[in-house]
Amino acid sequence: MRLHLDPSHKGLHEFVKKLPTLFERGEGTVLHAGRNTIRLLAQEGELLAAKRFRQPGALQGILYAHIRRSKARRSFEHAVRLISLGIGTPQPVAWSEYRRKGRLTDSFYVSRYSDLKPLSEFAARFPDTASRPVLDAFARFVAELHEKGIDHRDFNQGNILCGYSPEEGQWRFELIDINRMRFLDRPLTPRQCMINLRRLSCPAPAFLYILDRYAEIRGWNIDDTLLRGIFFRLAFGRQRALKKRFLRRKKPASV
Repeated sequence: MRLHLDPSHKGLHEFVKKLPTLFERGEGTVLHAGRNTIRLLAQEGELLAAKRFRQPGALQGILYAHIRRSKARRSFEHAVRLISLGIGTPQPVAWSEYRRKGRLTDSFYVSRYSDLKPLSEFAARFPDTASRPVLDAFARFVAELHEKGIDHRDFNQGNILCGYSPEEGQWRFELIDINRMRFLDRPLTPRQCMINLRRLSCPAPAFLYILDRYAEIRGWNIDDTLLRGIFFRLAFGRQRALKKRFLRRKKPASV
């Protein structure tokens, strides 16, 4: 087993070691169940979100054990990097890996639980006027990400949390599901920005509104940005549809 803890959470060493057992017992509350599983667990007065990644296949397990960093480790390191750049993400607590016969078999990432809501809850209300301030703030947030060279490779509305902070008098945003990211030493190019934004799965009216505000913030031509954004979004949707059709055809027919 390999285990790494944030220095401020050294007291959680035994808790993190027990995560495989806690998941097998069904401890805590399930926040997400799918390819990966996330459970809400309480420990030492803190609410923690523990994510168990799907067990990799044999070849991937060997690669993760000897060549590539695991998704759990990348999640932790990316969270630390984001925070150092002034970008919100739930506070990282720990990552752990389990290996057997030379390959990775299990991995966990633990962060503090965030009570912010997914962007999807706000984008779905557009064009309600109450949703516009959060989308305006989100466009500024995206511009900041891109200008800092941050490329979230799973940039969909479910992986963006937001909420209004009365103390700060502004909207706050946090990124989650951050194991697939790139940090460039320069701003993203306009093409890279559009490729990143195409993953936003919000309704079309909200997407166009975000693009409009984003273009104004960046000082870009609004009509040109809208056209490029629509093109990349439609192309991405077509690509995903073709992939789903291909995967359905590969599945053996049920008897």
